[in-house]
Amino acid sequence: MLTREITFYCQQGMSITQAKQLNRLAGMFKSSICCANLTRRQTVIASNQLSLLTLATQPGDLCQLQIEGCDAELAHMAFTCWCGELGQPLVRPLTAALAELRLASALPDYHFALRQLAHSPHPLTKAEALEHLIDLLPAELVTDRTKLTAAVERREQVSATIIRPGLAMPHILSEGISQPALSLLNCADPIEWGSRIGPVQTIILLAVPVGCGRETLRPLTRLAQAMIDDVVSHALLQAGSAPARQAIVIESLLS
Repeated sequence: MLTREITFYCQQGMSITQAKQLNRLAGMFKSSICCANLTRRQTVIASNQLSLLTLATQPGDLCQLQIEGCDAELAHMAFTCWCGELGQPLVRPLTAALAELRLASALPDYHFALRQLAHSPHPLTKAEALEHLIDLLPAELVTDRTKLTAAVERREQVSATIIRPGLAMPHILSEGISQPALSLLNCADPIEWGSRIGPVQTIILLAVPVGCGRETLRPLTRLAQAMIDDVVSHALLQAGSAPARQAIVIESLLS
């Protein structure tokens, strides 16, 4: 079964007319089409016009269309134009600017630039994936690579940091980093993570300096809560581009 998604920031709220357009377009394809408002953590079926209006989508909301079915590729092309009327689909590197600006404005001490995300088309072991995640952290913030690596390894020895099927979130406090930073690795092949929950394909590493106050740690709590949420975690696992994954993580840190 083919799956496609379009993740985008809304520049305007979804009007009744636009909801009708989405509903009409959804009826032209065999694929199942859902509309998720990730900011408000709601998902509705696009074939139900009244449900679309309950999303109450507002300017600045992060949304995702989720398409699954035999004609998903064709539907994706058709809906890309519709999404372009509401906002900017997060596909190319330049589209990451808005998410990074939102992070810099709200959490200037946090670092999660597009270069801190990667995709591996080749099979990886858990150890290789963790090493790759550490490599993705900004070199200028890593004050002691040995301490940072040791902290990550110790955390995984305590318990596997899997959040839900397909998604892991190793998190550490370490003297080896000077400011809070994240990295994300998406893998083509599932990685055995040492958990009964199963393997993972998306991993988020959170590295925070020792001694951070409660306010500094609060965004990480929001992120963890978001990753447990079915709407947000499903959207992250569905996301097909680095800018889309980045935006979903950033919005989870902020709200």
